[in-house]
Amino acid sequence: MQNMGRWFESLLWQARWAMLIPVLGLLVGGVYFAALTGLEVIAALRGANPSIILPKIINAVDLALLAAVLIIFALGLYELFIRKIEPPNNQLTSVLVVESLDDLKNKLGQVILMIMIVKFFERAQDFKPTAALDYLLFAGGVALLAAALWMVRGKS
Repeated sequence: MQNMGRWFESLLWQARWAMLIPVLGLLVGGVYFAALTGLEVIAALRGANPSIILPKIINAVDLALLAAVLIIFALGLYELFIRKIEPPNNQLTSVLVVESLDDLKNKLGQVILMIMIVKFFERAQDFKPTAALDYLLFAGGVALLAAALWMVRGKS
């Protein structure tokens, strides 16, 4: 019976390699969005009109943050399930160190918050206020974003 228990534990331990599938998928997605970011920046720099450049740059920032989410999540899953990554010369240790699932969730939460902020200001470009209440609601949105940033900063 004890041998069967050891065999089952060994099987469970080897099952962690199944996490390579989502890790590779997330990594491919991260590289894809990073490439799209580069293309978006090139397209923005080709434009001569500032009203066209700014939305493209904001979209590029959004894509870069999405690429960061995917890559951080891929590295975090790899470190949690497969093995610790030893970066050369201990570079980027504060970004890539994932000790637990909560660590990974906190890192992802911060990047997702940044994506939401970029999206908010992307939408703010098209903001056409018609009444004083519009300004008040917009200011409330900015205040809520500031509060969210303050709360996330306090947790780290």
